[in-house]
Amino acid sequence: MNTQMNLDHFYTLLTEEYTRLFATDEGYSHAASQMSPSELARKMTLSLDRGSGNKDGKGVKRVCKALGIPHTYKAIRSYLQAQ
Repeated sequence: MNTQMNLDHFYTLLTEEYTRLFATDEGYSHAASQMSPSELARKMTLSLDRGSGNKDGKGVKRVCKALGIPHTYKAIRSYLQAQ
């Protein structure tokens, strides 16, 4: 896969996770009142790609598991940058 494909795939999976979390997890109510699942997923994907995002939320953890990559900053950036 190339970098853009990996970014798009991560974003798509994260949007799906945030959609579920916004509907079922009270811990995401504030985020849900501020932006859509896709807006948050785009923000998080791009910030993780830059190395400035927080990987500790449930959505990112679930996406890492679905992709079969370790839940570490290094592994996430390597995946997003297709390295």
